Amino acid sequence: MRILITAGPTREPLDAVRVLSNRSSGRMGISVALEAFRRGHEVTLLLGRGAMEPPSELERCCIWFETTADLQHQLEDAFPKADLLIMAAAVADFIPETAALGTKLSRHEGPIQLTLQPAPDLVAGVAASKRPDQRIVGFALEPAAELDTRARAKLVHKNLDAIVANPLETMDAECITATLIASDGKSTEAPANMSKFAFAAWLLDRIAPSG
Repeated sequence: MRILITAGPTREPLDAVRVLSNRSSGRMGISVALEAFRRGHEVTLLLGRGAMEPPSELERCCIWFETTADLQHQLEDAFPKADLLIMAAAVADFIPETAALGTKLSRHEGPIQLTLQPAPDLVAGVAASKRPDQRIVGFALEPAAELDTRARAKLVHKNLDAIVANPLETMDAECITATLIASDGKSTEAPANMSKFAFAAWLLDRIAPSG
């Protein structure tokens, strides 16, 4: 199976030095990519700058991205060739309207007002072009009290085949407590506090079983 996996953060430039980013380590997506590779799948890993370094086994199948626009272009190129997309990257919801790319903003210039605009919804965008033989699995990182409701809404709104619902505490952590929700509404809870590598195996058993 040809599996396309995204992982890690996007980084949006504010000036020539500073960026707007998030705390994603990429550990979850890298774990899924490594497990899929070891199972014999054809893996492409799109990995955000600032994430942890992937293991040497994944070096030849890893493509780095920086911004949301970079990832969007990579998805447009790679998704048509994939059977399964696992969208584990922590993509920006908002991006700076302008960036001072040719300079470094100085503190002596006084208060700086930063205007943000909504970022494109990448997973919804690729889902709109999905063929019948392709599947997309997304991730929903939300507050625990609203996790199930928001994850199910994303599943429908983004036209996904399944979504992994995980609470905010998962960010940059070594373990995960998560629920897999399918497009028919059925949910399967993973054992609590699994290592992300163990969860990767659990997840692939359900979305990309061998044989």
